[in-house]
Amino acid sequence: MTTPTKTPTAAPPNAPTSIAPDNALIINPRDLGITATGPELEKLFIEFCKKNSQNPWQFELSPEGKIITMPPVNYPSSAHESALFLHLGNWATDHGGHALNSNAAFRMPHGGLLVPDASWTSDARWAEHPHPIGEPIPLCPDFVAEIRSGSDNLTPLQAKMRLYIQNGALLGWLIDPRNRRVHIYRPGQTEPETLDNPTTLSGATILPGFTFDVARYIFDHT
Repeated sequence: MTTPTKTPTAAPPNAPTSIAPDNALIINPRDLGITATGPELEKLFIEFCKKNSQNPWQFELSPEGKIITMPPVNYPSSAHESALFLHLGNWATDHGGHALNSNAAFRMPHGGLLVPDASWTSDARWAEHPHPIGEPIPLCPDFVAEIRSGSDNLTPLQAKMRLYIQNGALLGWLIDPRNRRVHIYRPGQTEPETLDNPTTLSGATILPGFTFDVARYIFDHT
């Protein structure tokens, strides 16, 4: 199976919109007297995550170097994530690649450690970016998906999807159950394609043959 060659686009010149959900706790390391930046800050962040591995909260590191601490996902959002990952994982079993759920952290080429709700990376790209067990995966996945929960503001999720594309993702789905809408992100597009109340979603050329019944497993499951 072949995957189109990808090169991360240039980082945006202006400060991005915050990717933190409204209910997240934002920790600025500088407020704690931590002056580390870049790889040194990432090391401290990884140690912080390991020490809090039993904590139900989820952690991300923004490109600006702030720790985003998010509460656990509750029902039905947890069921939405599980359904998408289950179908994506089944597809990957037959077609190859690495399908991961919201427990996988990725080191973005332009900075930051992000955790998509679901993702897929081709075998070829995975092999090009080896990483120690237990460490963040040093790439941006080919495919990423985020599912809006009942408490999420759409703006931070839109900013996060743009960040994935800027870092090299080839396809992104932002699923909005509240409005029965899906925003599809691809490289080279100034605005995402918006689908109102779709029944299914297609992986197109990035996930050939993958179809997800978004109406059945997400829109009608609230």
